[in-house]
Amino acid sequence: MAATSRALQRLSFSTAALLVGCCSSFCGGSRQASETQHSSFNMGKGSSGFSATASASSYNSNNDVLPSMIVFDLDDCLWTPEMHELSGMPSIPVEGPLDPSDNNSELGTVGMKVPSRRRRGNNNKGFDWGGYANDDGEEVVELYPGARLVLRELATNPKYAAVKIAVASSSLEPLYSRACINGIEIVDGVTMKDMISYSQIGREGQLTSRKTSHFKLLQAQSGIPYDEMLFFDDCNWGDHVGDLQDAFGVTGIRTPQGLQVAEFHDGLEK
Repeated sequence: MAATSRALQRLSFSTAALLVGCCSSFCGGSRQASETQHSSFNMGKGSSGFSATASASSYNSNNDVLPSMIVFDLDDCLWTPEMHELSGMPSIPVEGPLDPSDNNSELGTVGMKVPSRRRRGNNNKGFDWGGYANDDGEEVVELYPGARLVLRELATNPKYAAVKIAVASSSLEPLYSRACINGIEIVDGVTMKDMISYSQIGREGQLTSRKTSHFKLLQAQSGIPYDEMLFFDDCNWGDHVGDLQDAFGVTGIRTPQGLQVAEFHDGLEK
C-alpha cells in the first residue's frame, strides 16, 4: 500500500474503540533488543465490515472451542500509524471516551501523541510536522475502530477469561510501540500492558523481520502449542500469516485494512 494512500486513509481516526483482555505485565527493553485531546470519531481505514459502534458481542462465534492464545500484530493491525512513520516518541496521552458506542462514556487514554516538532519542509519555504500527522497537524497513535471493539470484548467478556493475549511485532521502533502499549487504555484503569501476557517486539537480537522468530519465543515462554494459537496480522509488507501456517501450523487471519470485528470472528471459527 502506498505511503501517501495510507496517510490519507489515516487522517482523522477517533479513538473510541477497545483492546485486549487477560492481565499480565510487560518487560521493559532496549530499542535494540526484542522489545516490545479528544478527537472526533471517523471510521477511516478500518471502516469496512461491521459498524464500529456495534457491540462486538453481537457477532459471537457459535464455536465454543477457543484458542489458548490470541496473538496480534501491532502496526497496521491494531493501531495506526506505523511506528517508523513517527518523528519521535509518542509520550503525550490523548483523552477520549473509552466506549466507542457512547461518546458520553467514561474518559481515558485512547491514544498517544508525539510532542510537536516542527521541521523545515522539503521546499525550504515553510515547516511540516514530519512523518504521519492527523487533520490537526498532530502525530497521534490510535487503535482502529474494529480493533478497539474486539479488544474491549476480550477485556470484558468472561468467555475469554482463560485465553492468553500476546503481541508479535517486527516494529522498527520497539520503544515507541511499548510507550503506546503502556499508555493506551481499553477499559477504565486497564491499559494494553495490563492485558497482554506475552510480547515479542522488534527485529534485533533473537528477533528478525520474519514472525517465525517471534513465535518461537512466544511458544517457549507460554508453553502453548502452535496449533492452539490464533494470529492476526495486516500482511501488507509480507505474508506472515502464510509463513507461520507453513512453518508451524499457526492459524491466522489477514487484516489489510486494520482489524475488524468480522475478521476476528472469522478467526475464531477457523
